[in-house]
Amino acid sequence: MSNVSRLDDSLGLEVQPEDGYFDLMADVAATHWWYRARRHRMAEELRGRLARGARAIDVGTGTAESFGTLQNLGATTIVGTDLSMVALRHARRRSPAPPVLSCLADPLPFSDSCADVLICTEVIEHLDDDVGAMREFARVLKPYEPCFITTSSYMFLWSEHDVRAAHRRRYRLGELRSAVEGAGFVVDRLCYYYSFLVPLAILSRKTPLGRFSSETDEETSSMHPLLDKTFYAMAWVETWLTMHKVPIPFGLSILCVAHTES
Repeated sequence: MSNVSRLDDSLGLEVQPEDGYFDLMADVAATHWWYRARRHRMAEELRGRLARGARAIDVGTGTAESFGTLQNLGATTIVGTDLSMVALRHARRRSPAPPVLSCLADPLPFSDSCADVLICTEVIEHLDDDVGAMREFARVLKPYEPCFITTSSYMFLWSEHDVRAAHRRRYRLGELRSAVEGAGFVVDRLCYYYSFLVPLAILSRKTPLGRFSSETDEETSSMHPLLDKTFYAMAWVETWLTMHKVPIPFGLSILCVAHTES
């Protein structure tokens, strides 16, 4: 497989993000508030649902930045998958090198009902057949075990960021629910998050102020340490509110936790 992005000639769209997308991820995933907040949210959502010794699959693992969170939750066998050889090369530079392999999200090279948890963060928006991929998630998961998914929201916020990231779509809550349930899952939690980023995204993507913003990916570009801490604190409060059943009416991302019953 070539390390450069491939194009779908029929759509004029990139099949996977450019190499620089994963180079940036490797540089910032350990420290940037956006990734740290997502890992904190994952830990809160999955806490108590994984037995010690659980087997986990991370679909679209990128640079394997979620492995430590899964280990802290109790998983001892973790396998990551990604289509990008660039992302996997970064992942294998971790110490110890995690078990990762290059494959599509559909099909997955795993047996039926082999996993105790599956996570898929910021991946399904890249896929031509999101429901088909999630059917694969349901196939490899044991009944009643959790699937944790995050993705991008609101097509009206489509921008050059989505083109660079090789997105196919952005979702609303109802659209994601239909896709998840259509794949055979029962939804445990479905909600927006990163609500405080929506006004900033509108300003940068839909107004002339966007001319003054950086061309790097907005959510993960470099920022002043004080701003980084402020955004992380805001995300932490938002997680606390949601875990205490306070609804978040909008957000730049969507989170879904679901399970199968057979």
